[in-house]
Amino acid sequence: MAFELLTSVKERLIELLFPVKCVVCEKETEQKRKNKFICTSCLKNLSPSLNFYCPLCEARTADAKLCFSCRALRSLGEGGQDHFYLDRLLYPFPYQDFKIQKVVKAFKYRFIKELEIPLGRLMVSYLEKIKNKIDLNDSTLVPVPLHKRKFNSRGYNQSELIAQQLSKFLNFRVANNCLIKNKATKDQASLKNEQRTKNIKGVFKCAEPEQMREKRILLVDDVYTTGTTMNECARVLKDEGAKEVIGLTIARG
Repeated sequence: MAFELLTSVKERLIELLFPVKCVVCEKETEQKRKNKFICTSCLKNLSPSLNFYCPLCEARTADAKLCFSCRALRSLGEGGQDHFYLDRLLYPFPYQDFKIQKVVKAFKYRFIKELEIPLGRLMVSYLEKIKNKIDLNDSTLVPVPLHKRKFNSRGYNQSELIAQQLSKFLNFRVANNCLIKNKATKDQASLKNEQRTKNIKGVFKCAEPEQMREKRILLVDDVYTTGTTMNECARVLKDEGAKEVIGLTIARG
């Protein structure tokens, strides 16, 4: 009884000295809420889009695949266009939405690991809403890996955490160690488009090729910008016999 009382007093003292604030609106939230880093009001305003767009040009599509024009350019090899390996791209939010941008930045750069819970639930809700339009049955979740140096500095891989949250609520297996990033690279966000492909080329390896053959893969990352990283990961997975690779991110930049 005395220990429980002491713990309660300690928690209350921490709450008074360091009140938790919503990462979006920065208002104080209740410590005892399971999700204490996004307030109820802001969470309600994070409404996912159920529309699908071309992974390259962002033209509206019916199936989240490349649009007709982008497929034609790829097949003709015009403009030095590289092959595109992602079969589809799914994402519920535009990164231009300042609310989701704040949440993602807090998750990645402010090291608020607990955001995996609300983000995971938002992603589960999104997939539940589109499951009648996009076949995701028998999918294997593969998170985009971090190099061990970045993993050690951050303490977690945000893509892996989201994949694990999805696995809790959906009947998907997580292959956490399938992809390995065997070389440290510059931050893609700091590079120009043409530099990104060179920066990421050949840095990923599939450590479990037998687990990928003839599988439908949900390749999980936080934000899709130019698609260079996801496309390179998809290439590696396709080379090992993956039947389909679908990109799944929280947002598109």
